[in-house]
Formats: sequence, C-alpha cells, structure tokens
Amino acid sequence: MAKRKTLMDEIHGELRGNRELNARFQRELTRLQLANQILKLREGGDLSQAQLARKIGTHQSAIARMEKSTYRGYTVATLAKIAAAAGARLEVRFVPSGRRVQHA
Repeated sequence: MAKRKTLMDEIHGELRGNRELNARFQRELTRLQLANQILKLREGGDLSQAQLARKIGTHQSAIARMEKSTYRGYTVATLAKIAAAAGARLEVRFVPSGRRVQHA
C-alpha cells in the first residue's frame, strides 16, 4: 500500500520546487524561531517583559515586539544584551544551504 501524502509532504514538495518560496519560508521560519527563543529565554529566567526591558535598557513594549515573528529590527548587540540579562550566551552560525539547523 502506498504511503498517503500528508500536508507537510505537499509543503516540502512545494518548497523544494520553488527556490524563491523556499527562501521566503526559511526567513519567516527563522524569525519565528528567534521570537520563540527570546520568549522561552525570558520565561526560563522567570523575567517579565518589563524586567527584561529594564535589564537591557529598553521599554517593555520593545520586548513585546521582539517576541513577535513579524519583528525585523533585531541587532546582534540587542540579542547579546538579552542573552546576558537572562544568563545565557548568544551564538550566531552560518549553516550551508540544504542543511537543517539542529536547535537545542
């Protein structure tokens, strides 16, 4: 019996066949992952948005924006401040195209 195609199989097929779509998908996925990492890091450190904001010298609303996948204004300096304030370190890597990044 042939394996049924899932929605994810169809999506992966579309992405493999369309470089531009795949590039856009990867950018959006990266933004979503980064926003989620900031949220998890903050919550893991038992910090409110306001507390994290004070530690890095910004406003609560800025932290709220950074925790949304639509935010595009990240800087390495700000991400490093967030990491330090939450007791973590920032790691930036370049991964060859075609390889999936393993997240901790």
